Amino acid sequence: MKRWTQQARRCQWGFLVGLGMMVSANPLVAAPLPADLRLDLRTDVGWEMDHFVYMGEDVSEALLTQAGNTIDLIVFTHKTVPHRCMLDFSHDYCDDRGYPDTWGRSVEPVLCVSTTPASRALLAEQHADANTLCVTFRGGFSYPAAGSDVAPDLASRYRARMSGPERGADSETVELTVTLTLDSEEPLHRLSPGCYGHVCIGDTLSSVQATTKVPLDIVSGQSACGRVRSAMWPPGLSAQFRNSRITRLDVNPPSHIRTDTGVALGDSPALYEMYQGALDETLEAGPGSLPVKAVYWQVPGEKGLQYELDSELQITAMASGGESLMEDWPCQ
Repeated sequence: MKRWTQQARRCQWGFLVGLGMMVSANPLVAAPLPADLRLDLRTDVGWEMDHFVYMGEDVSEALLTQAGNTIDLIVFTHKTVPHRCMLDFSHDYCDDRGYPDTWGRSVEPVLCVSTTPASRALLAEQHADANTLCVTFRGGFSYPAAGSDVAPDLASRYRARMSGPERGADSETVELTVTLTLDSEEPLHRLSPGCYGHVCIGDTLSSVQATTKVPLDIVSGQSACGRVRSAMWPPGLSAQFRNSRITRLDVNPPSHIRTDTGVALGDSPALYEMYQGALDETLEAGPGSLPVKAVYWQVPGEKGLQYELDSELQITAMASGGESLMEDWPCQ
């Protein structure tokens, strides 16, 4: 079995934190709105008693760097949140508290993260022993609504006023209060084999336009075969079509779309374990035989997900489709 499929590497962009966002020059995708800070709370977050716990890559330094400022903040949330025990490899010991809950369990959610030597260096001397940072979100925290017809993810843009660090319940905890003013919300569906939300392989362009009530723009190709985008679609999503029917859905940077298994661009997941070995792998011709393309077929040749990985085994592109996944461009 190939080495990259055996390595269980942590998602490196599971919790997106950035000072500013790059604007894409790619005409196929819309540029995301700029922000001072982005928090992706769709993965590596569990609930415990009266607060939420983040267990992924460090974010404490980025949060403390913004302490005392008023910033543009984007928060990504998923409609359900597992219990913490579901994240710390104690699945066999989870009792009924292990069932998923939602962000709605708290009017003012509290998110606790571990500090690091770098983030503790930003604290005053009286907080030098703090190993936990707890952030309270006030003013209206948005999250996806319940219901099977609702997009499972939500991108919420806020104007956020960050307090200064304050002592928590004990000397090992420091607290921040973030007061939120909502600017906008963008529902995000998950990319699955054959579909993105209600847009599926085989749909006619006219039916997709009727659903969104927004025209599809042909960004390459011609009226019989090409690629389209909709102003209603999130950044990074485009669709290939042939004879007025969608044949493939592509996700390229910059994009915050995840698959139905929670994978996003920039991640380095153990795909072989995730799909229990049911992967077709190909290597692009050229020096080093990279990048790698791996396809999971839910229905062979008809419904699948394709991942493209670079030399660092990070996902650089994703696609959903049928036989179109076996060809780079249908309009030859």
